[in-house]
Amino acid sequence: MKYLITIVILIFFTSCCNRASDEKAAKAEIHVTQNTKVSLMGGEKWKVNFATTKGINNMKSLMESINSKSSLSDYRKLGADMQTEFQHIFQRCDMTGEAHNQLHNYLKPMPVLFKNLAEGDLKSCQSAEKKLDAHLAEFNTYFK
Repeated sequence: MKYLITIVILIFFTSCCNRASDEKAAKAEIHVTQNTKVSLMGGEKWKVNFATTKGINNMKSLMESINSKSSLSDYRKLGADMQTEFQHIFQRCDMTGEAHNQLHNYLKPMPVLFKNLAEGDLKSCQSAEKKLDAHLAEFNTYFK
């Protein structure tokens, strides 16, 4: 009888834990599928922390290393350096609320471009660099 009660209790707790993890997974899926377009706060820019501004400015500076004579290895280095700066932004992120959500919406397209810089041929690297440069230029449109 003791074993039966123990088994029933274990089954109960296991089903509760599974239900909680299923709910977390559903919430995460909703978050991922929501609109990832950056928007202003009633026409006003979102305030970001110093680390984010510094990281974006560092990324803009890194972009200056690329020119018409850049080689594939230059693009590879740019991709690695950009990924490092990107990770620093996330590590130092202490923002909350909707400004935080909007910042993540802004940052989401970047990893694909970093990957193109790291793995693409010269033409795709050049394309990714142009897209990344344009994307970085938009930062000041949405954030202060």
